[in-house]
Amino acid sequence: EAYFIESVRKPIDKVVKSAAAPMPPPPAVNDEEMKALIAYVKSLSEGTAPAAVNGIVAKGALQKFRYRVYNGSWGKLPDFEKLKPVKTGEAKSGIADTNFSKKRDNFGLVIEGELEIKKKGKYTFNLASDDGSRLLVNGKVVVNNDGIHGVVNKSGSVNLGAGVALVRIEFFEKGGGEHLSLDMSGPGIKKLQLARNTAPQGGGGKTSSGNPILPANNEAVMYRNFIAGASPRGIGVGYPEFVNVCFDANALNFVMLWHGAFMDGAKHWNGRGQGFQPPAGHYLINLKRAQAIAQLPDAKAPWPELKLGNNDDDRAKGLRFRGYKLVEGRRPVFKYTAGNTVIEDYVIPEAAALPSFTRQLTLTGSGKYYYLAGTDADIKKVGNSWKVGKLKLTIDSPDAPILRDGSGGKELIVPIDVKGKAIIRTKHEWDLN
Repeated sequence: EAYFIESVRKPIDKVVKSAAAPMPPPPAVNDEEMKALIAYVKSLSEGTAPAAVNGIVAKGALQKFRYRVYNGSWGKLPDFEKLKPVKTGEAKSGIADTNFSKKRDNFGLVIEGELEIKKKGKYTFNLASDDGSRLLVNGKVVVNNDGIHGVVNKSGSVNLGAGVALVRIEFFEKGGGEHLSLDMSGPGIKKLQLARNTAPQGGGGKTSSGNPILPANNEAVMYRNFIAGASPRGIGVGYPEFVNVCFDANALNFVMLWHGAFMDGAKHWNGRGQGFQPPAGHYLINLKRAQAIAQLPDAKAPWPELKLGNNDDDRAKGLRFRGYKLVEGRRPVFKYTAGNTVIEDYVIPEAAALPSFTRQLTLTGSGKYYYLAGTDADIKKVGNSWKVGKLKLTIDSPDAPILRDGSGGKELIVPIDVKGKAIIRTKHEWDLN
């Protein structure tokens, strides 16, 4: 401990004098903070955490730590007390972790423990999860983060007296990526971690490993690099509503849709950046790489097929990419042309427990065109909408959509007669059934 204390308070004494570079003075660390640092380092090496010291709590402070694992598929937190767990146990780490479950989809957890509170006062808890979670302290709900969604962080505060507080964390994961983290702060505690996520991630991506790219300030964020599932000209767009798209500038169409986390830039921003990076979120939907707009002699003519071999030209036929412009919130409007007709392609996201978006196509010019709204092995009309794979599409257009046979399955196309300007809107909703 003496060596550790000297290293923190007098770091320059541990450097060879001739090699020492100018260093700013180290930050002041008082005796109580030093005790907490020592406790924290010991907990890392021993896998356990010592008791709190005068209100400063080290990692893993949940005592009498118990967990229960359940299997099931839910849209919201179930009443776990009415269900039979598939696994129960205790954990010396004192830190809640989704890795207690061997499954990565369709499972639930109940984690309980005792938290020693040294000082009376107001304590704040930050609970983040994907999918739903809930935190109870002394039997009362402090944070409710229920429902199916990407990583969402919610906070709640509670007044606690000195003594033992009973903590209960409920969590469920339906599908795709998963996340659970919980920390608290209060009198004498700057930040104490009570839950963390170490499990491998599901869905379309890998565990973020260095440079997660996230929307900020209610603005969209873009990723122009090699994205797995698109051509080398794929353009990813992450929206603050937790819905993401990848526009392929070769196919001139969207080729991937997903929820939650956007991209991890580590592969391309660290080292030499080889290879393609997959999306980082969940509920990933890969769409057929086909152009969105085409001029056909009639509604029975085959849709243009893109050549997708390594040395083939996989660009859309009869269309030309013209870049994009950023509108309010740095949201891109993709622009391409078909002859003298200009096409503007814009995504309007809608925030919800299960986010959706509307795709707005604005064609300015003249001519008869068709829009490929969806392709799948089986397409069915349900009410005023269409079930296309894992999507529910609701189309607002002057002319009715046409369901027809196409290469490899069904195609849903929409005729567009452009006389000056024509607008088509298609709402995209995830169908998890």
